[in-house]
Amino acid sequence: MDIITLNNGVEMPQIGLGTFLIPQDTIGETIRTAYDLGYRKFDTAWRYHNEKEIASALKQYGIKREEVFITTKVNADALFFKRYHGGPLKILNIPRRTIRQAVELSFKNLGFEYIDMFLVHTPWPMYPKMYEVLTEFYKAGRIRAIGVSSFLPPMIESLQDVSDVVPAVNQFEISPLNTQKKLIKYCQDKGIAVEAMSTFSHFRSIEPRPEIIENETILPIARKYGKTIPQIILRWLIQQNIAIIPKTWNPKHLKENIEILDFSLSEEDMKVIDSLDRNKFLNYNPYPLLKNVPKKYQGWNGF
Repeated sequence: MDIITLNNGVEMPQIGLGTFLIPQDTIGETIRTAYDLGYRKFDTAWRYHNEKEIASALKQYGIKREEVFITTKVNADALFFKRYHGGPLKILNIPRRTIRQAVELSFKNLGFEYIDMFLVHTPWPMYPKMYEVLTEFYKAGRIRAIGVSSFLPPMIESLQDVSDVVPAVNQFEISPLNTQKKLIKYCQDKGIAVEAMSTFSHFRSIEPRPEIIENETILPIARKYGKTIPQIILRWLIQQNIAIIPKTWNPKHLKENIEILDFSLSEEDMKVIDSLDRNKFLNYNPYPLLKNVPKKYQGWNGF
């Protein structure tokens, strides 16, 4: 398994398993199958409501804690109850728990003394405070590395107001239709590792996007290497030094997604895939959330 060394020296497997929307009655067996195939990184979040199930699977199948890298995330949904009210429909956010309590809840769900990676899930208005709290846990030694998800440069720059810890990872959407080259370069130039998410499917669906997995431009490349289109796309990411967490509970696909280290794409093939870029977000478009950036960091117009 290839390793990415984070900016604080922590080693993170480059290939992992995303777990959002994996059925509850399937996730235990999926974790075991993935582990047997060589997966050592599992990505979860409070919002996925499967932290307990993942921890239970590790224990049930005798997988030692120190053998796996666990990422989880703190989300604004953990902080509030949503209530619907009024004639024109309004959503009222009723306080539910503090950020510190939300982080502690993930520790309780997982049952671990430490968590390898803890991310701020989305740049909602309270994201600086979330990062500040994660910094406190990090400096206390309870979290090995902290990072962010779907953050743009002004959001990352603003974190310096609350923390002296540069994010170790920025996890955001990358696909052949949204190559995110400039954001990748920005992060890597700052020593922030990039982790791709939502490469194949919509975050609310378990169905992969046909325009990705049936892409006619990538198909000849797949045939050339005797691989599937998803394997070619994952290899394209790996060769950019990007970490990946493709989601599946299909044993065949689990095996395919990790069998991408036995070949390399040519420079020409990489450029062909790059040429598919349409700057098209399939899922998480963070640009509307720029309004949540502190005023002195506003005014950024994008790349």
